[in-house]
Amino acid sequence: MTNFWRRWKQPWSRSQAARRYIEADDNISIKALAADSGLAERTLERWASQEDWVEQRRTFGGDLAVTTQAKIIEKTSDKLSEEFSNIAIANYNAHRLVRDYAIAVFQVKAADMQNILQSNPSDRMAMLKSNHSPHEMNYWSQILMRATQGIENATGLPYYININTAAQKLNSAGYVVMEATEEGS
Repeated sequence: MTNFWRRWKQPWSRSQAARRYIEADDNISIKALAADSGLAERTLERWASQEDWVEQRRTFGGDLAVTTQAKIIEKTSDKLSEEFSNIAIANYNAHRLVRDYAIAVFQVKAADMQNILQSNPSDRMAMLKSNHSPHEMNYWSQILMRATQGIENATGLPYYININTAAQKLNSAGYVVMEATEEGS
C-alpha cells in the first residue's frame, strides 16, 4: 500500500524537504525523510550535501535554544516584576496606613492642645503633663517619619524628586553618571 501511495502522491519540493530535515524536533534521518517525502534518498543526500543541511540543522537548533531561553527569561522577568510590584504596593499601603494613623493621633493631640490652651491658666501645666508627654510625642513622630520613609522607599520617590539621590543610586549600582555638556565642547 505504501508503494502505491508513494507512486501517486506528489513528491515534496526541495524547500519542503529541507525545512522538514532542518526544523524537525525528532532529527529525522535522510532515509525516513525519503519515505515521508516521496523523494529518492540519493536526491535528498545530494541536496543535503549541497546546502549543508546538517550545519543548518545545528544552527537552527542553537538559534531555537537561544530564542527559547530569551523568552523564558522575559517571562520570568515579567513574573518577578509583577511580584515585586505587588510587594511594593503592599508595602506602600501598609506604610500609608501607619502614616495616616499617626496623623490621626497628632490631630487628636492638636485638638486636645486647643482645649488645654482655652482652659484655666492655673490648670494648663497639669493638663499638659498628663495629656502630652514628650516621650509619647517623640514616639509618634518617629512612627510618622518611618512610615513616610517607607512610602518613599516603596514608591522610589526620592529618585524622582532629587536628581543627586538618583545619581548616587546609579553610581552605587555600578553605572557611570556623566554631567551633560554643552554641544561642541
